[in-house]
Amino acid sequence: MSWFDLRRLAFVGATALGVAGCTSDEWPPSEAPESDSTGDPGVDSTGSTGEGILGAHLEVFAPESPSIHYIGESIELSAEVRDFEDVPIAFDDVVWQASGVEKTLAFGREGETVLPPGVYDITATARMPNGDRLESNVGGVRVQTRWTGSYSGDVTMQLALMVMGTPVNQTCTGQLEILVGFDGEDIQVDDGTCTFNAVFATFEATYTIDGEFHNGAGTGTIDYDIGGLFNVSLNWTGAFVEDGFLGGFAGTVSFPFIGDADATGTMRADFITPWVDPP
Repeated sequence: MSWFDLRRLAFVGATALGVAGCTSDEWPPSEAPESDSTGDPGVDSTGSTGEGILGAHLEVFAPESPSIHYIGESIELSAEVRDFEDVPIAFDDVVWQASGVEKTLAFGREGETVLPPGVYDITATARMPNGDRLESNVGGVRVQTRWTGSYSGDVTMQLALMVMGTPVNQTCTGQLEILVGFDGEDIQVDDGTCTFNAVFATFEATYTIDGEFHNGAGTGTIDYDIGGLFNVSLNWTGAFVEDGFLGGFAGTVSFPFIGDADATGTMRADFITPWVDPP
């Protein structure tokens, strides 16, 4: 072995002794951070990275979409921030808003609100500590009366008169279609048609129903045009009941060259559905 090789061997040995003499504070300089079950170093069990929440999303539980709520009753608001594993996170900085409503509805994960008649999109927004905003929206939230909806049935008018000393009864039945808006007072009633089968002729009649409603009860007029020859106008009253609409009318009408007739009528419609489209 040459003199150069001996010097190199001595240097390597000295270096090895020097490393072995380092204290534990100097070696190793640091340890690798522990990994959670996701394999992402430095992320704790809640999914927090120190800047935000890993995979965070906002879920709204109430109100449902679509849903119906009655005027004057509270609407429940409920939402929750969840992580990427869908685990709930205790986070309360949630703001609630509704379309067409300037005022904030509520603050926090849980709350309630009262809204006027209409249909709304309700939005929950969570403001995260790192400045991120999580948002969730539910639509088709309706506020309406208990009788809001569509109805279908019929209108029947009966005429009792004397023709040349002979009592004659005539009946005319046609359709009745009613649509009640969110506020319970904006109500549309379709025009209808029916047929009178007299002994000597058949008369086609058309009728229109007008009126006003308040708190589920209404009054108005029903106007008949009988074959373009006779016009009959009668006052009606009616109200919405649990499963439909009931109304009636009565009065005395005069027919030229025929005489007076007693007119009575009924208005009946079944409740079809509470779901109506916005105007």
